[in-house]
Amino acid sequence: MKHIYTFLAILTAAILTTACNDEWKDEQYQQYVSFKSPIPSGGEGVTNIYVRYKPDGKVTYQLPVIISGSTQNQQEVDVHIALSDTLETLNWERFSTRTDLYYQELESDKYDFSKTVHIPAGSDVGLLDINFSLNGLDMANKWVLPLTVADDESYKRHPRKNYATALLRVIPFNDYSGSYSTDAMEVYIKDANGKVEKKPMTTPKRTAYVVDNNTVFFYAGLIGEELKKEVREIYKINVTFNNEDNSLHVEAENKERIGFNLISISAFSDTSTMDATRPYLKRKFISFDIEYEFNDVTSTKDVKIPYLVKGTMTLQRNINTQIPDEDQQIEW
Repeated sequence: MKHIYTFLAILTAAILTTACNDEWKDEQYQQYVSFKSPIPSGGEGVTNIYVRYKPDGKVTYQLPVIISGSTQNQQEVDVHIALSDTLETLNWERFSTRTDLYYQELESDKYDFSKTVHIPAGSDVGLLDINFSLNGLDMANKWVLPLTVADDESYKRHPRKNYATALLRVIPFNDYSGSYSTDAMEVYIKDANGKVEKKPMTTPKRTAYVVDNNTVFFYAGLIGEELKKEVREIYKINVTFNNEDNSLHVEAENKERIGFNLISISAFSDTSTMDATRPYLKRKFISFDIEYEFNDVTSTKDVKIPYLVKGTMTLQRNINTQIPDEDQQIEW
């Protein structure tokens, strides 16, 4: 009798094991279609995409479109892509009545993309080619291209909106754009006699935005990016980098209005070093010294507040040389 019970137990275990093994051959989840566009934790609900600025302003970005599930896709799938109408909702939820902080939908003449992405049988990923034309793009605005997976009977759109929708914040970059450390830069208020206060103000960073292939702009002094665009752009300072002799050309867009005066500008240095503990990581540094004067003409009505700014601006880029795609290898 004991042998019979043992046999039955072994038989039952074998049946259950076989059933479990067969079960994993079937799809365990729904095969939903979505974008691969992760939103950073603590971010503002958009996905930053960095695109290399080209001399003609034209560049292509490939956005992955994926089919999820526990088994491989076995069908020919044509996924339809459309513009999303969710940007207005995001702006209201994030910024409420501060319309000056809103993300702006990318102008229609700055991009084009195929309305269909083909994912072949045996593959779970297709690539949406987005062709950007970034000449003349005013980076004083925060530009977003809102895309969505359109409904279709031939596939299942992911039910989570943040999976089936991609709000792509387009950030062009060149060799000199990015977040500059300005810990070594001092900002002084000048009195009526032109003398500077003894105790300077500082800010940890200044962000330089792309103008063209060799030019960036940043805001003068301590002018903050939380100010309204029409205020911020008064204080734009353009810096053009000359690769032949490492010289810099500096120009304020509203020189006369803000009383901009360039006192001195050094040549820029461009150096690189490999990380001591991660030999695949290259650290690239762009650095220059600058001294200039300008007036704050917007903080107090009909009053000009003179400033003196001097110090060093340094850009550091960490580049993973193991990654072939330039926009992916930079640790943003």
